Amino acid sequence: MKPRILIIDTDSTAGQAVRSAVSVLDCEVEGPQPLSELNEASLVLLTPPEGELASATVARIRERFPRTGVIVLTGWGSTTEAVDCFKAGAMDYVERPVTSDRLVQIVGESLDRLALQVPAEQPSSGDPSFVVGANPAMNQAVQLLDQVASLDVAVLLTGPTGSGKSRLARRVHERSSRSRGPFVEVSCAALGEELLESELFGHVRGAFTGAERDRRGRFELADGGTLFLDEINSAPPALQARLLRILQEGTFEPVGSEETRSCDVRVLAAGNTDLHQLVARGGFREDLLWRLAVVEVDIPSLSTRMEDLPLLAHHLCERYAHRLSRRVGGLDPSAMEVLLSYTWPGNVRELEHAIARAVAVTRGPLISGVDLPPRVQRPKDNPAVQLAGALQQDERERIESALAAHQQNRTQAAVALGIHRASLYKKMKRLGIS
Repeated sequence: MKPRILIIDTDSTAGQAVRSAVSVLDCEVEGPQPLSELNEASLVLLTPPEGELASATVARIRERFPRTGVIVLTGWGSTTEAVDCFKAGAMDYVERPVTSDRLVQIVGESLDRLALQVPAEQPSSGDPSFVVGANPAMNQAVQLLDQVASLDVAVLLTGPTGSGKSRLARRVHERSSRSRGPFVEVSCAALGEELLESELFGHVRGAFTGAERDRRGRFELADGGTLFLDEINSAPPALQARLLRILQEGTFEPVGSEETRSCDVRVLAAGNTDLHQLVARGGFREDLLWRLAVVEVDIPSLSTRMEDLPLLAHHLCERYAHRLSRRVGGLDPSAMEVLLSYTWPGNVRELEHAIARAVAVTRGPLISGVDLPPRVQRPKDNPAVQLAGALQQDERERIESALAAHQQNRTQAAVALGIHRASLYKKMKRLGIS
C-alpha cells in the first residue's frame, strides 16, 4: 500500500504548490484542505491556521493519530516555536520559502523514517502487553478477554492510564469474527464536545464553521468492524445520550443532517476511573454503563504486578533493538535493579518509553542503570552524589536522547535542545560523544 500524504493549508494556492512538489513521490496525495477536514494519513504537511499555536496543532494531530508523522510548514517561524513543535512530536519544521527539490527531499526522508517503524505489534508476535507472566490478575484478565473475543458483545476495560487497554482492545478485535473489518480508535478526552460529536458521527457540509465538505464519522468508518472508545469517562452528558441510542438502535444522524444512517459496529470502551462511582455521583449514565459493560475487565497497574516486569522489560528491549537496528542483547543487573526500585506511575507505557530510550542511548551490548531516564534512577544510599558529575551525566543523557530522537541529525537535535548547532558540537566534543 502506498503511503498517504495529507496537506493541511487554508491557502489553496500555497497548498497546491506543495501538492505539485510532492506529487513526484510514489504516494497518494490529498489536499490542500482545512484542519477541520483532518483524517488519518501516513504523513501530514501542516501549515498551522493563523492565530493558532503550531505546537498545539501538532499535539492535537498526534493525539488523534499517534502513528501519523507531521511536518510543519511555516512562513513566520522561530527557534522557540520549532523547539515546541519537535517536543509536540513533529518530524520536521520547515520555514518558507523552500524549494520544491528541498521539500521533496525532506518529505521523502520522513517517509523513509516512517517506513522503518515497526507496525503496531500483533498479539501473536509477542506484544509485551500480553506476555504470560506470574501475576494471576493480569493473566485472568487476558484469559477472560480471549474467551469473550469471539462473542459479539460490548466489553469495558478499566484500569489506570498506560496499563495497555488500547492494545488489549485491539487483541479482542483481532480474535473476533470482525477481524477482517476495520479497527477504529478514538479518545473521548482528546477533543471538545462539538468536535468529538463530529468525530464520532460525522458531519455534512455547512454544519459548522469550517465544515467545507461532508465527512464520515468514526462509527461509519468502523462499519463491519470494531470501534474502541478510549477514556469513555470523559464523554460529556449530551454525547452519552447519543451513544446510548446508537448502541440500542444502531442508528445515528451526522452533525447538521436529518438523514438517519445505520451501522453495524462492535463497541469496546475503556476508562481510567471507576464508572460505577461516576454513575453514583451523577457524572455518567447508568443505562449507558450497562450497555458498554456487558463484560467488564479490570487491568491491573504495573506496580501491582512487578513480578512480571523483568519479562516485560526483556521483551521491550528485544522489540526496540530490532526497531532501532541496535545490537543490544538485554539488561544488566544494575538496570534491572533500577527498574524494580521504581513505582511506574505511567505503567507499561512509561516502562516502554524508558526501555526505548535506553536502547537508543546505551553504548554497550547491555542496557545498564545509567542508560535509563534520570526520573527512573532513584539514588538510595548515596544522595550526596558529586554535583558536577551528576550534571555532566544529565547533560550527556539529554544530548544523546535528542540525537537518538532525530536519527543523529545534529541540526534538529540542536533545535530540540534550544541551543545553537555550534554549541552542540562543542558540548559533544567535551563529553566525548561521537
